[in-house]
Amino acid sequence: MNKVKQHIIGIVGGMGPEAGVRLVQTITNLTDASADQDHLPLILMSFPGSITDRTAYLEGRNSINPAGSIVNIIDKLADAGADIVGIACNTSHAPRIFEVIINMLKAKKSPVQLLNMPFETCRFIQSEYSRARRIGLMATNGTYHFGVYDTLLKQMGYEVVLPDPVFQNDVIHRMIYDPVVGLKANAGHVTSEVKLWYRQALHFFEQQETDLVILGCTELSALNNNGNTDMTLVDTTYTLALALLRAAKNEMALSQTAGVL
Repeated sequence: MNKVKQHIIGIVGGMGPEAGVRLVQTITNLTDASADQDHLPLILMSFPGSITDRTAYLEGRNSINPAGSIVNIIDKLADAGADIVGIACNTSHAPRIFEVIINMLKAKKSPVQLLNMPFETCRFIQSEYSRARRIGLMATNGTYHFGVYDTLLKQMGYEVVLPDPVFQNDVIHRMIYDPVVGLKANAGHVTSEVKLWYRQALHFFEQQETDLVILGCTELSALNNNGNTDMTLVDTTYTLALALLRAAKNEMALSQTAGVL
């Protein structure tokens, strides 16, 4: 009898470091297991110092495309045995970064199945929230300005609700990137300033009669239960964890990059 191949999940972490750890924890929490041996094999690689900031690159403040470093980590994951890979960062899926990753992996004939976090998230919404039509987005400036979610959502027939550029920069992006009180500067802790900005952001989307809001930055997963809101929030760390588990169990993959890219 042929033994069914057991897939190994690989995670590209470090963007920021807490995001990869949170994705691992989410996968563990979602796994139906009654013993250690029931969990799937998983490899997290986090090399934050080697990956340039994604938003800084997209906005032209850094000339080095992080795609090369991300591909190097995917190669390391593949060498260690991982064959299904997810990147724990939404902004790295901007076309100017993600398309380079795909092309580099194709050129290498990489054996990995690389999932697309924004695509998996949009398909999750399509599957689980069939009545939703107006979709809001909280994300970094890189994701906001470079259409990581807008294009996909509009292709699927949704109306995308976005704040104006000033509110986006001074409230939502600041929650993530403020050098003193932001999420990246305070791993493992949500400051009172960030909680206030988060409530302001949720209030904006409530006023816009948004059906649901995508937490389109992995750092925002830390805020999922801090908003005191009845609004539906879709956590991209959660949706990527589900997709990775589905693929690792040989269930139907939703990703448009299934198989060898």
